[in-house]
Amino acid sequence: MRTLAAIVHLKAADAALALHTASHRLAGITAETPLYRRLNSAVARADANPYLPVRYRDPRDVAASGT
Repeated sequence: MRTLAAIVHLKAADAALALHTASHRLAGITAETPLYRRLNSAVARADANPYLPVRYRDPRDVAASGT
């Protein structure tokens, strides 16, 4: 159950960040906003969850950890 919650949390955070980024790109906003930083932090926290399977993690993080 914890694994499923970790996956859902990551997907929700990632979708929110992607939606925010796309809407700002369409509006022509290129500056990093406080909301972007919060959403990006949420993705990073979700990615750091120990219950998240490796296949859902950022490949750059997996390669850096040596696993």
